[in-house]
Amino acid sequence: MRHNDSKTPTLTAPAPARKPSPDGRKTNAASTQAALRAAGRCLFGQQGYDATSLGALCEAAGVTTGALYHHFGDKKGLFAAVAEELDAGLVVLTAQARTQALAGGADAWQAFMAAIDVFLQAGQSAEGRRIGLVDAPAVLGTQAWAEIRERHGLGATMQNVRALQDQGFLPSGNVRLQARLILGLLYGAIEALAHVEEDQIPAALASARALVHAMLGGLRAATPGIAAPTP
Repeated sequence: MRHNDSKTPTLTAPAPARKPSPDGRKTNAASTQAALRAAGRCLFGQQGYDATSLGALCEAAGVTTGALYHHFGDKKGLFAAVAEELDAGLVVLTAQARTQALAGGADAWQAFMAAIDVFLQAGQSAEGRRIGLVDAPAVLGTQAWAEIRERHGLGATMQNVRALQDQGFLPSGNVRLQARLILGLLYGAIEALAHVEEDQIPAALASARALVHAMLGGLRAATPGIAAPTP
């Protein structure tokens, strides 16, 4: 990953060697971390955690083993950063889908469901299945992985729930509780597909999507004055 520094002067004559500026060190550190995360995402996603060696990670990133230890502590630390980045990216994709749906004329509920469809689909990527569904719970522990997921997804889901409550699409009540229930439903749907054979994913995903829509449609139907959405 290359960074352009607009503040770097054009040298017209030899200059004495200088210590790197703090900004330069930060840029170099960020580049190294990004290279390691990218290598980790690729190798962990393709080979799995156990089959990926430190040497392979560092070679793919073009850095030394010492750099990996310095920035992430060990292989598990890098894996945790990769898994968290993957989950954060899933939340970003979901938010983008909601924004695009609203811009296209969808109401708040339709935009929410469009975002959920993207969430379920993206969760079935090859790297998502390997890192998020197979290795993360085993390597990081189920509790730590659940905390990472909640750290990124809960706030965004609470915003959606609050907006849907304000517009009458969901019953009023504890926003955090509703958000946790919805988030648990979505991650549960993704995890239910963890061991589906690759050629069966499209059909299984369609079934999971229909079930999630039905369950959330039932929650909407419980809101006074709001009819359940048409499937």
